[in-house]
Amino acid sequence: MTRSPELGDPSLDTEHRELERLIDQLADAPAEQMLGCLDALTARASDHFADEDRDLREMKSGDASCHLDEHAAVLKSLREVRGLVEADPSAPRSINLVAGLSSELQRWLPEHVFAMDAGIANQRSRRRLGGLPIVISRKLDLGDARD
Repeated sequence: MTRSPELGDPSLDTEHRELERLIDQLADAPAEQMLGCLDALTARASDHFADEDRDLREMKSGDASCHLDEHAAVLKSLREVRGLVEADPSAPRSINLVAGLSSELQRWLPEHVFAMDAGIANQRSRRRLGGLPIVISRKLDLGDARD
């Protein structure tokens, strides 16, 4: 199960929970549902990344380029895997590709949120509230995030 840290931005936190749900759904999908799950995840990730990318371009920070590159790489991976499995989703190769992709996304998302999306949440809070929110939560152990 994928668990990302809360950032204190209701919109981002909700979107991240939805991405977690779709990634976990893909990980558990039977072969006949894999393409639909891939499509749903790709569409949601595309919309989410487009929103974040607008904020990143406004921020003009040095980290923005790396963040934008990660978004592009994830979307590319989703599309490439879909292209490889669409001919025969029930083939062992297809099942293994989707399992590998979903496992990597379950590992990647919490780390990405923690390391990169926090800056977007801070920027949005400054713009909306004039300061940063206080987020009270238990200490995040990224090892727990992978479970």
